[in-house]
Amino acid sequence: MQSDTTGSSEERRDKTDKSLEDERDKTDGYLERNSQTVEDQTSTTIRLNRVTADQHRDSDREQADVHPHTSCSDDLIHERERSDKAQAAERSSEDRARTRERLQKRVIAEALLEHERKETDSNLLDERDQIDLASEWNATQLSDERSSHDLTKAALVTRDQYLAIVSHDLKQPLVAISIGARLMRRDLSKETPDPGRLRANLDLIERSAVSMDRMISALLDVERMAHDKLVLTPDRIDLRELLQECMDISAPVVSTKSFSMTTRPCAEPLFADIDHDRILQVLSNLIGNALKFTPPGGTIELAARKQDTFAEISVTDNGPGIAVEEQGHIFDRFSQLKLNDRRGLGLGLFIAKWIVEAHKGRIWVSSEVGKGSTFSFTLPLSAS
Repeated sequence: MQSDTTGSSEERRDKTDKSLEDERDKTDGYLERNSQTVEDQTSTTIRLNRVTADQHRDSDREQADVHPHTSCSDDLIHERERSDKAQAAERSSEDRARTRERLQKRVIAEALLEHERKETDSNLLDERDQIDLASEWNATQLSDERSSHDLTKAALVTRDQYLAIVSHDLKQPLVAISIGARLMRRDLSKETPDPGRLRANLDLIERSAVSMDRMISALLDVERMAHDKLVLTPDRIDLRELLQECMDISAPVVSTKSFSMTTRPCAEPLFADIDHDRILQVLSNLIGNALKFTPPGGTIELAARKQDTFAEISVTDNGPGIAVEEQGHIFDRFSQLKLNDRRGLGLGLFIAKWIVEAHKGRIWVSSEVGKGSTFSFTLPLSAS
């Protein structure tokens, strides 16, 4: 569309230039014809006046010759010669003056015409600049409108996918809770309920409730981040103790899945001013992903080390790894929507990235398909 507008503008310019050139040719021709006509008329008038003057002079001289006075005959001849010379000199001077006047008038006319043309050209250039600016502004507006339309369209598609998946993922634990409650009601209606089955159903209800709470919390966090309402409460924390806390929290899950989980803490204290619960949320997400994608019997390692004025914390697994083309998108919001084997909403890493960057750190992944992944992030150490 922009190229069409540019082409149209150039065509209009060409037409304007051709019209202006034709108009100038007409003006030049008109000026030349009129100047020549005036000069011809002036020359004819002067010639007629001179012929008439010469006729009167010749007539007067003929009369003087018919009745000549002998005494003044020679004087009369000399006087006529002087008169003829004076008249010729006067006429020559008059012709020169008229030629100069004609040239001056032509120069003045051409100067005025040139000034007028320059002013016309200046106005034309100003008009073209305004047209170009208007055309450029219209093209920019059209481009912005198209970009906005594309973004809106993409956002609507993502929103529809997102709503469908959120509804599906929230419905699963809700169905599990409903089934667990019905089974418990049925067991309790018996004379001798089975305690083992009751505990199993209670565990199912609790896990489903925790899952729903986790998803709802993630959605609320994303909403707060979108409106800059996710507030951090920093405190001076030893990161080595935080890693050990993660080990203790994950121990029950690790034991049930036959995982091997180790920690490689830094030898020296690593104190950082952080929001304890939010950084624990980051680590829990990274460990949860490692547990989710690593097959039973796999190994997970937590490590921390000092890097200048930063602490670098990493979670390493020996799972299936992540393809290079996917590594650049896994921290995007709803990144799991693009995966065929989607597990979850794809908000965990997006929230983790936001939390780490809010602490003035950064987060990244190093991975190779078939050889596992290492998720690492940095946090500024306390100044003291």
